[in-house]
Amino acid sequence: MSLDIGRAFSEGISRTVAKNGIALVAVFAGIALLTTVLFQSLTVGLMDAFANAISGATPEELGLSQDEYDMLLEEIEVAAADAREMMPVAQPLTAGIAAAGLLVVALLSEAASIVAVRLFATEETGTIPQEILTRNILLATLNGFVGAIVVWGFIILGLVLFVVPGIFLAIAFYFVRQEIAIQDKNFVQAMADSWRLTKGYRIEVFALALVVFIVSQFELVTGFLEPIAGPTAAVLLTAIASGVLGIFGAAVVTRAYVQLEDERAEVEAEKDPYAAPLGPDDIPK
Repeated sequence: MSLDIGRAFSEGISRTVAKNGIALVAVFAGIALLTTVLFQSLTVGLMDAFANAISGATPEELGLSQDEYDMLLEEIEVAAADAREMMPVAQPLTAGIAAAGLLVVALLSEAASIVAVRLFATEETGTIPQEILTRNILLATLNGFVGAIVVWGFIILGLVLFVVPGIFLAIAFYFVRQEIAIQDKNFVQAMADSWRLTKGYRIEVFALALVVFIVSQFELVTGFLEPIAGPTAAVLLTAIASGVLGIFGAAVVTRAYVQLEDERAEVEAEKDPYAAPLGPDDIPK
């Protein structure tokens, strides 16, 4: 048996445009917008902090002549003005507050991703059941957040050292979030089970991941609209695109995971028919 990539994408599209899928798109778009606001605020805040540090020091303390000091201040002021112009949604926040906000939003994003995965693993297309929203959500979010850091650490290390091992690890750990969200596993168990689940299907999973990655890059197209729509409108359009593509990607990957899980259950049932649920004919009369 093999992974039906076309089916995963077809189901991903239908789940994205379903009623609860659209609701999740709005949530993901809001998170993307808030992330952009905080990131731009952090960048501007760091530049302001640097400018304040320089202006608060004397040329002698910096080891500069007066002319060099004046030139440095002017360059910093120009760079800060350019940054504010290029980052239209930056807010007057300190760098520390903006950084803390990014951490909180990252956790919220992980929680939303857990909910999306759980939802797309079911056949529900209307509402979002309460059980999906609340079941073990704090622990699942923390495991998903830490697991993502660990997995990306391995992937980046593999890419830096030999490239191919990094790609292999990305495929082997492709369903870590699904294992955490759906099966309520910790990130260590999820990594091990994702490794086992993808075994024998890694070429198909690679093809799936490649197409999902290519589709996700369509978000970059919104950048070309900035000269026409303006910087602020471009940020809003990018956030909306991020929401749509993020939910679409989650739906496709989760529906592919459901396929592999079903196949694994069938294989295990064939190996041990007594592990399968009893049917009417199995009950003695």
